[in-house]
Amino acid sequence: MRFFYGSPIEDDIGRLTAEDVPNHELDMSEALNFADRVRSKEYSAKDVAYALRSRLEYPNPNAQILALSLADICVKNGGGLIQLELSRREFVDAMASLLDSKTGRDYELRQLVLRLIQEWAALFRGNSEMGYVAGAMERMRRSGYSFPKLSAPASSAMIDTASAPEWVDSPVCQRCRMAFTLTNRKHHCRNCGLCFCNDCSSNSTPIPKFAIYESVRVCHGCYLRLKKIVPDTDDPNSPPPRSDSRPSPSARAVSADDDNDDELKR
Repeated sequence: MRFFYGSPIEDDIGRLTAEDVPNHELDMSEALNFADRVRSKEYSAKDVAYALRSRLEYPNPNAQILALSLADICVKNGGGLIQLELSRREFVDAMASLLDSKTGRDYELRQLVLRLIQEWAALFRGNSEMGYVAGAMERMRRSGYSFPKLSAPASSAMIDTASAPEWVDSPVCQRCRMAFTLTNRKHHCRNCGLCFCNDCSSNSTPIPKFAIYESVRVCHGCYLRLKKIVPDTDDPNSPPPRSDSRPSPSARAVSADDDNDDELKR
């Protein structure tokens, strides 16, 4: 059954987290579009957090799991304002209350809550405004809850990257420098946030550190780095050296001295 609400935010959340969503899986493309609206401030972060918290109170585990998944997408792709709202006591306590769920999917729901609390605590580490999540995690641990083990690379990646980067606008492709027009449209890379033409951002790949597990558009350089084809320190997006580059003044001086020597010999 789908629910239709009075505001676009509630309508979108109701549609994305409906209990009859196919295979009970979040539509990643639609969820990222929702996070984009939050990041661009088209949707108020406070209103989104309130609507998601209300959705967690709906007595259906499928809807609750989808609402938590959507909240995770917003935390990792929606910008700092939604991170602040979803790290507040009201939302975190609503998540913690789901640990007592006795539904048929209670184990899956409980594991998802514990995993998100653990990941968010790592993401918000060092930010005093978002410290309630880490405190909640410590209280849960003292109460006897066991958090899933994270590999060292996954843990360090979460600490290093709090959320997807802010999108950067530009009138030209930031790799080939081709100007954007009605026919040469701009596309943003989901990994670095820069904008590129279609040819320079034609690759797609999942980005697990942003909770994106389906293939999304990325630029040429990020694709090579995410696939470990080149080291992170290299910048494949750098344009190739110009073929008409001129020699440096010192090189021209050396060449002139050689010409003078040849003249004297003759």
